[in-house]
This record gives sequence, C-alpha cells and structure tokens, in this order.
Amino acid sequence: MQINYLHSKSIYSKVVSNKGEGALEIMAVYPQQRFLPAGYFAYDASEDIVNYDPLKIRNNAGKLALLHEISHALLGHFHYRFDFELYAMEMDAWNMTRSLAIKHAVGVQESYINECMDSYDVWLTKRGTCPRCSQFNLQSKPNEFRCYRCLTRWKVSQDIQSSIRRVVIK
Repeated sequence: MQINYLHSKSIYSKVVSNKGEGALEIMAVYPQQRFLPAGYFAYDASEDIVNYDPLKIRNNAGKLALLHEISHALLGHFHYRFDFELYAMEMDAWNMTRSLAIKHAVGVQESYINECMDSYDVWLTKRGTCPRCSQFNLQSKPNEFRCYRCLTRWKVSQDIQSSIRRVVIK
C-alpha cells in the first residue's frame, strides 16, 4: 500500500505493509486524502488536509480521532456560519466515525466521543450565555448573539480555538 502525506508543504509517499490495521494502513485506504503529521488532529477544509498527531495515532483514541477527521473530509465539511451548524457537523462526523471504526477494526470508545462532544457543549454554552443576565441564547448573526431576556447584544470570535470572550455591543 502507498499513502500520501505532507511535510513542509511537500508531498511524500511511504510504502506501508499489510500487517494489521494501524493508523498508516487506515490512511492508505484513503489515497485521495492528504495527511499532514502535526501535533494535533484537525481537518483543514481549505487545503483538504487531515492533520494528525503521529504519537497519538498509536493508541485507539488517536485512531478514532484520525477517523473523525477523515469523516469530516469524506462528508465535505467546509464552512459553517452558526455555532449549531458546527455542532451538527461534529455529530455527523462522529456518526460516520463509528461506521469507519467498525470497517477498520478500531474500538469505538463512546466515552471518548462523549468527551469530545461535551467540549462543544461547553463552548456553545459559554458563547451563547448572556454576559449580563446569564440567559442562554442562540446566535442572531454569525459570531453575534442577542439576549431574548434583556436585549443585550454581544460578539464572539470566529476562531473556535481562541479563548471565549464576549464583547457587549449594545
């Protein structure tokens, strides 16, 4: 088998043996996908690259994380405008990950999946909670919320990796 992976923006190929269903063998099943060894797991839709942690893919949770990012790529996840769209994409990707895990003989750890989804619940709650009256609200515009109780409006960062700051605009 042969897989393509990126390193410093160059594409390299590596021949992989057929012994077991390790992470490199999983990557080899998706020759249309580019993989980049990084210190984290993430799908970069703008570049169509699956970033993965080469140390963590040795364990089951790492293989699940790899399959999850591959799921985003296979599902064509690209852009979202509202937080709940991102949450729905995450749910869809985890549902596909469960199927891929069975296909690749990777154990499905529901506790790990729940921890990942819980982190999005916390993120959504922090962003959507009114800084004045603590009422949870839905977005009125991308990166902007409006409280239905006290009418406060606030903005949040588009970057999901940044710390959550709610800036009151009215």
